[in-house]
Amino acid sequence: MQGKVKRKGQPLVRHYTNNMKIPKKIKVAGHIYKIKWDDKRLSDDGYVGESDHHLDMIYLCRYFKREQPRTDSEIEETFIHEILHAIDVNYNNHALSEKEVTRLAVGLHQVLKDNFNL
Repeated sequence: MQGKVKRKGQPLVRHYTNNMKIPKKIKVAGHIYKIKWDDKRLSDDGYVGESDHHLDMIYLCRYFKREQPRTDSEIEETFIHEILHAIDVNYNNHALSEKEVTRLAVGLHQVLKDNFNL
C-alpha cells in the first residue's frame, strides 16, 4: 500500500509496506535522521540502503538496480539494518561489522514481524 496518511497528533507517515510504517524521520541518540527514498542514488551502485551519519540521512530504495521490485520484507529489513548502523555509530563507536549489522537486522526483523505484527 502506498500513500500518505496523517492521523491527528501523529507525524506524517509513508506506507510502503503491508505492515511496517516507515516514517519520514526517526530519532536516534538525539539525532533526527530523515528517511529518503532514492532509487537512483542507491540502485545504480547496487545498494538497497545507506546511512549518512554526517547528514543524518537514511536512504532506501524500492527497486534493485532500478528494475527488480523489492519485497515488503526486504524493504523493512533494510530499514532496520540502517537504523542499526545509526545506533552502532552513535552508541557503539561503529564497532559492528557489516555482517554483524546484517545478522542483527534479520533477527530483529523476524522477532518484530512474528511477535508484534509489524
